[in-house]
Amino acid sequence: MEIESLVRSLSCPSLLALNSSPQLVDDVLQYAATHAKKREAYWHHKTLTPVDVGTGGLRTTPAEVLHELGVATTLLTASPLSQVARHWAAVRYCATLTRNSGRLALTPDANEVVYHHKVTQSEQLGIGLALVVAKRVLRQQYRGWTFHAVDAEVALKAGFVDGVGAVESVSRTKKRPDYILLGHHATKARRRMKIVILECKGTHQSPSFIHGQLARAAVQVEALSVGGQHPPSLMVASHLTQAGITAYVLDPPGDDELWSGDDDELDGLLSTTPEDQFWRPRTAAPIEHEARQAPTGVPSPADEADPDLAEELPPGAPQVFDIPEQQRGWFTQILTRAVAATALLFAGNSEAASGYATPRQRGTEDPAFQPGLFDLDPAWATSSAGTFALPNGLSAEGTRHRAPLGRGRVLEVFRGVESRLYRELADGRIGAYLRDAPSFFGRRAAMPTDGSVYSFGRDGTVLVVRALDGDD
Repeated sequence: MEIESLVRSLSCPSLLALNSSPQLVDDVLQYAATHAKKREAYWHHKTLTPVDVGTGGLRTTPAEVLHELGVATTLLTASPLSQVARHWAAVRYCATLTRNSGRLALTPDANEVVYHHKVTQSEQLGIGLALVVAKRVLRQQYRGWTFHAVDAEVALKAGFVDGVGAVESVSRTKKRPDYILLGHHATKARRRMKIVILECKGTHQSPSFIHGQLARAAVQVEALSVGGQHPPSLMVASHLTQAGITAYVLDPPGDDELWSGDDDELDGLLSTTPEDQFWRPRTAAPIEHEARQAPTGVPSPADEADPDLAEELPPGAPQVFDIPEQQRGWFTQILTRAVAATALLFAGNSEAASGYATPRQRGTEDPAFQPGLFDLDPAWATSSAGTFALPNGLSAEGTRHRAPLGRGRVLEVFRGVESRLYRELADGRIGAYLRDAPSFFGRRAAMPTDGSVYSFGRDGTVLVVRALDGDD
């Protein structure tokens, strides 16, 4: 495939099929009931309900999926070359998604990778696809709201001192969710905040494998409570094939709102720096048989099959991370500051991003006990942000990376934040950023016709991919 054709394909609108039904709920419950005989954690799941996803699926582009993946995984790259590594989602996976008979699908090359690469690929693409689906579903449910993704590890690290270390080294993280979606809505009188817990899954295996993934997800989204109530959540598992991708979605209900107040109250809340808390998670209480959501169907062979050990829930009941009722404001601070840090890191400014982190999040409290998430870069790489001109007179502050392609051609990837929003974040004006970000999406630039691919997020982030001559 010519590189110009590859880049153009990133902007091709494609149909992402959606599946959510009472039958899917029953299949997931049946899997949980079958495997709870060996792993009690499967009993500790939220009540599952279908989502109204319509009949036509949703239209998206590969660029939008990679954009969501890139922003969401910004905080997960700890290395001296993290500024380069943060481009990895766009560069590594830019040749994995295409359009097949109008549907979003895997490319032949992506479908042919060996097993252990497929696991990583399905996990990463599953994150991007889940965020596209979740934000679209939530915009339909909550008109006028804007949702920002926060890695759950970031929020929990600031509050809990037991069992919240590095993701890859703590088996109990398999019982915790992937992301917290922070929603913001403004009226003339009030500013409102809500959270939705999101668990993302993906697989190349048969569709029945989705049942086990969603059964485990139903346990993970139950792991957080605020004021004694579990927030609403979404579970999205994507089935990846060359013929087309289908996202399976379930919608466990929950308590709705996190915080509300007027402009002055929000600005006052966000202008203060939250301190680390020293709570400990508790073990979930046993669920009485009468309170369990029971399946109605007969187990299928897929329900009886043992899951991949890498996917299996650890033994024992899951842990629950309880945010006290009186700490709703603190949790709002933690989440909004994580949103700000994520956007700044996406733009390449680690120095400004680290100012939004608590000592434990930075790893300065006790690096051996709690590895940092924000303080990732050496002094010579604290900021690589520069101005990038967008169409229609707009601009973004961010960083670009070029990869040689041979024959004098290069692939350029730019990631950044619209200039005015970037300045608000760099100056510590988070409230202004939350208010202004949706308006940027409304006045975003028209797509040019020069072969470049532009993706604009409702959080003000921008992803640009283009092929250039080496001397451009």
